[in-house]
Amino acid sequence: MKIAVIGGGASGQMAALTAAGSGAETVILEAGTVPGRKILSTGNGRCNLTNLALDPALYQGSCRRHASLLLREFGVQDTLDFFDGIGIPTVAAGSARGNDAWVYPSCREASAVRMALEMECERRNVRIRKEARAVSLKKQTGRFLIGLENGSAEEADRVILTTGGKAFPKSGSDGSGYALAASFGHQIVTPLPALGPVISSSPYTKNLSGLRAEALLSLQADDTEIAREYGEVQFTDYGLSGIPVFQLSGRIARELAADHRVTLVLDLLPDKTEQDIRMDLAERKLRRRDRESGTLLLGLVPSKMVPVLFQESGIPLHVPCREISQNGLTRLAELLTAFAFPIGGVKDFDACQVTSGGIPATEVSLNLESIKCVGLYFAGEILDLDGPCGGYNLQWAWTSGYAAGKAAAKTAE
Repeated sequence: MKIAVIGGGASGQMAALTAAGSGAETVILEAGTVPGRKILSTGNGRCNLTNLALDPALYQGSCRRHASLLLREFGVQDTLDFFDGIGIPTVAAGSARGNDAWVYPSCREASAVRMALEMECERRNVRIRKEARAVSLKKQTGRFLIGLENGSAEEADRVILTTGGKAFPKSGSDGSGYALAASFGHQIVTPLPALGPVISSSPYTKNLSGLRAEALLSLQADDTEIAREYGEVQFTDYGLSGIPVFQLSGRIARELAADHRVTLVLDLLPDKTEQDIRMDLAERKLRRRDRESGTLLLGLVPSKMVPVLFQESGIPLHVPCREISQNGLTRLAELLTAFAFPIGGVKDFDACQVTSGGIPATEVSLNLESIKCVGLYFAGEILDLDGPCGGYNLQWAWTSGYAAGKAAAKTAE
């Protein structure tokens, strides 16, 4: 029995290695020249392999139950053991938010992970066909026929489709796998960009471009809060970026697709209540009564933000502090705890790390086999599941790849 894995990314290589480890003849059909190329961009080039505090409830998409169950078969510790077994020891290291549960290779080099996976494929006799882009997939008399862009073909008894989604297309994730799945009648939950920066129509983003500031972010859909994140926000000329924005971007894309009005509200001083801030501002006004109004916020927020906050509060920037009205102080306190940015979109797939959407849970069994076609399996980002930053999406690649590879090899016995 022969198993073909279409797509040589993280989930594809794990699927192939698992199938080969069960004794199946296995081939990877990789569209590009470098298997696992997208791995090189993960974790800012350091490869955030998994998360010691991984919570399945934080995944989004219809395949959340699949993830929760399959993580019991191949979870975080299994990932650590696997990589240690192929010569990649790991270490937990702090994220930008002080999270010490994010796991990286000890060398902090994604290239080492990519190379170790390819070397392990060679060791387990997994054949990798490079520049072998699949353009058609058919099943005839119980076997699969895979047509390649170069005019050749590959036959197999089982196929695992691991072509990824549409995010970061220069890595090879161009959405081509959706058409292969659709040829067997699969529906696709509309792919949307996730883990990326967002676009705002606020007139202040250009003024703040280049600024980084710690904030508590409240994601609101039609004026109802649906999620929160804390961390360093990066202001850009088109909108907002940074890890907390990335974490919320998938939800933002789905809410906008559902025609909801979306707003990100920033609390710039989350350790203080609005009442505390009003009292503090009043004291500052008295203490600096003869100083320019711009000194009122000295030490509270980055200096680049002061003109913007004053403009929105209606406070003249160069009058003495004693001339600031009570209404101005009240409005300023409101802004410091709730500075609203209307959101019009998430940046395109080129700027995002993962895809939200894909093959829905209703069309795959719990072992990730297609309910439309016996012997066809899915793994990784092509499925309707995405997670936050911090190793969630690579863990899903390892987990789903293992599950699909194991199931395909078992049915091929």
